[in-house]
Amino acid sequence: MARIRVRYFGKIRELLGVKIEEYDIEEGAILADLLLHYVPHRHKDKSEAWKEMIFRRAGGEMLVDRDEMPILKNYLILIDGKSSDLKQKLRDGDEIAILPPPGGG
Repeated sequence: MARIRVRYFGKIRELLGVKIEEYDIEEGAILADLLLHYVPHRHKDKSEAWKEMIFRRAGGEMLVDRDEMPILKNYLILIDGKSSDLKQKLRDGDEIAILPPPGGG
């Protein structure tokens, strides 16, 4: 098991009602596992709203890329302050920040 910390910002923070959470994850878990399974499992009453907010959808279905990975909306997800992709393995002590899409103007 590995322990990670997740920081939420913007509308995600408002939706989940929490700023920071810690998760115990399986060894070998990737970022997609956190977003698709761990967070929705902890916030069961908000899991559908979570998925609607963070992943691209069409016709009610989550869109996936050619590698069958879900496609994020314009959220920026950092692992230890660095940009990451959904296939990145999570390690003990990682800090994940989920930031809202940048505003335009």
